[in-house]
Amino acid sequence: MNHKRLLIIAFILVALAQLFVPFRMMSKQANLAKGGTEFYFKIRNNQSDSSLKGNAGSSVMGKNIWLQFEADSFKLTDKKDWDFRRNAFVSFTKDSLGFAMVVSVTQKKPGTGSDWVKAGAYRAGKDSGIIRLSYPFKNYTIEDNNTKEFDSIFSKALNNPKSNLYLKINIRENQFIVNDLFIDSLSFKEFVRKAINKHN
Repeated sequence: MNHKRLLIIAFILVALAQLFVPFRMMSKQANLAKGGTEFYFKIRNNQSDSSLKGNAGSSVMGKNIWLQFEADSFKLTDKKDWDFRRNAFVSFTKDSLGFAMVVSVTQKKPGTGSDWVKAGAYRAGKDSGIIRLSYPFKNYTIEDNNTKEFDSIFSKALNNPKSNLYLKINIRENQFIVNDLFIDSLSFKEFVRKAINKHN
């Protein structure tokens, strides 16, 4: 076997090893999230809270939906140690219906086995004791080519104060899997399919 062939084989083996390590890590993280706690994150519609001064509600553009959640704020007991903007560790619990509630927002990483994610956090105002939270799962992508109907139907649901919208997610130790987006207890795709059939 000549020197050139040995170099090619060595290069291939190194490349495969570099691919295997991230894949193994991703697989481990996915398994961790699958075994996590299932939460329903209630989506804030465009009519739900006018006090947020432009932050209320979600928006949709083509295949991308930017989500605002009702569980996106937390009242600090001591605001002295908080900068105006930073990352934070957010831990959750569930209400009686399974909807996510923020139980703590800290600058210290929680222990193992906890239901938490790392999120962007900022004070609602200079003297405010309210922390606003920006979660890593706030962007939802529609996996479908028929986006025109999705855009119209979801925008209509966002502007309907009676719509019940939520994102189903499994969370464990900063790993999460987004299971589905729901409108009025129907999965997003099922809701859209029924809406399209209704108008045809």
